[in-house]
Amino acid sequence: MIVYRSTGLLNVAQGELATFSTYLALVLTTPATPALAGTGLVAALLPGSPWPLWLSMAAAVLLGAGVSAGVERLVVRRVPDRSTFSVVSVSVALLLLVNGLSERLWLPIVRGFPAAFPNHPSDYVDIGPARLRFTTVGTWLTLVAVLVILGLVLRRTKIGLAFRAVSSDRAVSELMGIRSGRITTLGWALAGAIGALAGCLVAPMVVLEPNMMVRLLIFSLVAATLGGLDSLAGAVVGGFLVGIAQTMIGGYVGFVGSELSLPGALAVMVAVLLTRPTGLFGTRRVERV
Repeated sequence: MIVYRSTGLLNVAQGELATFSTYLALVLTTPATPALAGTGLVAALLPGSPWPLWLSMAAAVLLGAGVSAGVERLVVRRVPDRSTFSVVSVSVALLLLVNGLSERLWLPIVRGFPAAFPNHPSDYVDIGPARLRFTTVGTWLTLVAVLVILGLVLRRTKIGLAFRAVSSDRAVSELMGIRSGRITTLGWALAGAIGALAGCLVAPMVVLEPNMMVRLLIFSLVAATLGGLDSLAGAVVGGFLVGIAQTMIGGYVGFVGSELSLPGALAVMVAVLLTRPTGLFGTRRVERV
């Protein structure tokens, strides 16, 4: 969504870049072993390895930001035609490339990823008849903190003002002296950093493998489409609605089950695009002809 706000274009390779960053965090926090490619090189080159989990996650966030910024500067910006179709086609190619690279390096096998928060079977809090696990609470608090910080940066700083100006009207912002190229690169870097953090937080729950984020990416696109691709609050609301609908419908509607949850999500996205293309909270735009 950050990339969409700054460029008006979707980056469907976001999930694969997040998965790649999560693998890097696992390599940094794992002792040297032939079972995980890269650990021997890290042990030889980096002092103090293996690193603690949170330090490895922080390094993965920085690497994710750098890789995403490099992709924008070296690949996306060099696409001759900056149309939606061209950039989305490039991002699809990146998705396939990064996915293939992850499979080549770390093999298409399921790997465990250490949890950033207490994850013992007894680590939960009772809320009435329900149990809320500490790892779930910690993940939500971390993501909420990130969203709050991101909102403050976008609304209270000069960089945030420039970012909002570029997302509103790129041509006018350039006439006002804003370097839209740098702001676009910053948007890709922020998206890469947040994606890497999300990958590290979700990996202990869904297990780490090269296709870990593909399914999550589809549900994320549905949530963003439902709430509005250019609305941060709308994306959050859309995520809640999609998550609740997937859980409740799959659990209480017998003929749906978990098998039809993904096609159901895609059907919701198509219905929203047909009835309200900008989403529930998206900004309506007037196209110039």
